[in-house]
Amino acid sequence: IIQALLVDCILLLALKLEVVNLPLFILTSIIVSIVFMTLIQMLVTLLGDTGRFIAIIILILQLTTSAGTFPMELLPNTLQPINALLPMTYSIQSFKAAISSGDISFLWQNNFILLSYMAAFILITIGYFALSTKKSKDVEMTAVMDE
Repeated sequence: IIQALLVDCILLLALKLEVVNLPLFILTSIIVSIVFMTLIQMLVTLLGDTGRFIAIIILILQLTTSAGTFPMELLPNTLQPINALLPMTYSIQSFKAAISSGDISFLWQNNFILLSYMAAFILITIGYFALSTKKSKDVEMTAVMDE
């Protein structure tokens, strides 16, 4: 949250970014920050260093397929379906609505998709910890019973 607010301050005060809806811009920044934090947390929790590598690959895919830099129509046909699967697509659409169009319903539609991603990442991480805790307790119980 602090990083999102810091970036917002730099964009708004130093770079003089003009925003149509300032409160929703800031809220979207916080949501986006937490979504990507939970994605990386899930990957690292489940896969360790391999998860960090996969996070970098996902970042590269998101930068190329999110239609933030250039239109999606310019992407190769094989990469276009990936666009709808990655959270950065919805982040960019939400930011566009908060910064320029002011389309609140479109912004919230994208923010709810981002919140769904966040919930899924959190549930997967909690599920992993629940399973690993259960397994370690089962091992302890087996060791106690064997004594």
